[in-house]
Amino acid sequence: MIRFARRSIAVVCVVLSAGLGAVPAAQAAPHWKIRSCHFGLHAYWLPKQVTPGIFISCTTTADRNQQINDAMESGSPTRIANALHAGLRQNADTFLTPESPCEPGQEAAMDDAYARCVG
Repeated sequence: MIRFARRSIAVVCVVLSAGLGAVPAAQAAPHWKIRSCHFGLHAYWLPKQVTPGIFISCTTTADRNQQINDAMESGSPTRIANALHAGLRQNADTFLTPESPCEPGQEAAMDDAYARCVG
């Protein structure tokens, strides 16, 4: 009985040790995955037109400016707030680098490219 208990404890220790060694390798730290916008487009935060919020898209600078101007001139408090939020987020993203910490699922306009935090 004692021999069996010792063997069982030894097996459990080996299994736990192997499992603990594998955990850090399987859980990579969150990091930015960056995809360039093609055809001269840039990643911009844009205001939603009907509902509160913003979204990120690859578009031209002229299109982005037009969307911001249209929202600001719309007279709609929601669209104006969205335009301001898009501008603030665009500015905040200028401080990010590929080495910046992030939360999985987070998006950013990084160096004119679309970035998403994975991990």
